Amino acid sequence: SEITQGTFDIRLGGGDVKTITVNSNNNSLSGFADAINSAGAGVTATVVKDSGGGATPYRLLLSSTKSGAENAISITNSLAADNGGAIQPVIDFGTPVQEAADAQVTIGSGAGAISVSSSNNQFSDVIRGLRIDLLQAEPGQEITLTVNRDVDGAVDAVSNFVDSFNAILTYIDDQSFYNAATNTGGPLLGNRSATRIQQQLQSAALEVVAGANPSANRLSAIGVTFSNTGRLQFNDTKLRSILNGEVDGVTAADVRRLFALDGSSSNSGITWSTGTSNTKAAETPYEVDITQAAERAAVTAGSALSGSTVITGANNTLELAINGRSATVTLDAGTYTDQELADHLEAVINGATDLAGRTVSVGLGDGKLTITSDSFGSSSEVELSGGTGLADLGFTIGQTDTGLDVAGSFIVNGNTEAANGRGQLLTGDSDNANTAGIQLRVTLNSNQVISGADGELTVTRGISALLDQTLKGILDQDTGDLATVDKGFTSQLDSLKLSLDRQQAAFDRQRVQLQNQFVALETSISQLQSLSTSLGQQLAAIPKIGSN
Repeated sequence: SEITQGTFDIRLGGGDVKTITVNSNNNSLSGFADAINSAGAGVTATVVKDSGGGATPYRLLLSSTKSGAENAISITNSLAADNGGAIQPVIDFGTPVQEAADAQVTIGSGAGAISVSSSNNQFSDVIRGLRIDLLQAEPGQEITLTVNRDVDGAVDAVSNFVDSFNAILTYIDDQSFYNAATNTGGPLLGNRSATRIQQQLQSAALEVVAGANPSANRLSAIGVTFSNTGRLQFNDTKLRSILNGEVDGVTAADVRRLFALDGSSSNSGITWSTGTSNTKAAETPYEVDITQAAERAAVTAGSALSGSTVITGANNTLELAINGRSATVTLDAGTYTDQELADHLEAVINGATDLAGRTVSVGLGDGKLTITSDSFGSSSEVELSGGTGLADLGFTIGQTDTGLDVAGSFIVNGNTEAANGRGQLLTGDSDNANTAGIQLRVTLNSNQVISGADGELTVTRGISALLDQTLKGILDQDTGDLATVDKGFTSQLDSLKLSLDRQQAAFDRQRVQLQNQFVALETSISQLQSLSTSLGQQLAAIPKIGSN
């Protein structure tokens, strides 16, 4: 059957609006689908047959080519209304086959649990060093992740590091050679910057990591040493023994500190998360001053439960929003004790698909229910907006609360360096002299925060981090050694060009001078030839002397 004609705007998430024109050339369902597929909107249109569709069994299925809540499909249907035998296609967004949504995962349980989301089914930033791939969703089912140490992977990583390090040194040598037999050399022969690069890299690899375990504070502790030729060599026996727990007093964490930028805190409620290339190792521990603990949003009922609450069809709904996502939940009919009601309310809220994985904890104190978001910080919100069961649960319309972000700063040798908080994460400002980019997870509650320093943070910069800083200096486009080499060659080229220009100018002057001399010579020869002719004529005119 035909569809009506006109225009149809379609958009994927925040992308560009694509306008599809339906005319007499494509006014069929399949033609409409082809036009959508050719529009480049990131939306795939498919004609499917609905066995329960009756007289109009064919349906147009629109699918996003990208996943996640931010990639929802939106349309503006400007096709004409039904007329005669032509039907206006109607897209039903009220009952979608699959609503655009982010993948949601809750890590941990209880008050310390965190909820994270992803626009695809991969989570690579939840647990450092792990990527979690989601294969299916079963809300409410707990899955235990068992992580085992990959000894072979660690050995391979160190071996690759050694190979890459040696490759750089070999390349520099190849550009700095001298062959006495042919009296030829490489382009970097005698270049002090090239020599300095090698020395800086070798020096960084020989560093003793300050603050690390004395038994694992240099590469030789894990079997990486320098050969007589200045190259790294690796015997993996020591590293395997450490990672397998066979060396007393040395752990895998010590190996991590030997290589990476790492930190350890004197307070178990303040833990190291990460740092950046601008984070400096601590000559003395940095003090961490927490002024505000992160808090979760929570609303508490104004009146206590009666001890036994009957839920029927007349008082079984609750309208609420958790962390910016709204839902209406329905309680099961029945008679509940106070604790049973709290447990059931928590299960119903956490099972609401409209909340997209945002979860709460429902507590009971002095007979009053408390709904607490499981997320920390200013993005943590709980709002009660209505529902038939609101009053019987002890709540009132409009109850709302917002969480607090952690707040604090770093103190380095008596000087305060600023930090900003988001949830439980405290991050050093990017322009800090020492603590730039440090990120800490602060799980202290308000009762545990004290006046002054709440803990000391020891920051260690391992060999890889030291090499990263060294390479950053070498590669600096203004002041780095490579920039110096480049400037040196550029200066030489400029000098050679200037010399060539001067020689060319001298050659040009000499050419002009020779040309002038040649012209003068030709002129002289011409004059001599004229004189010779004239003399010949004069001599011919003189009477010959004869005898009488």
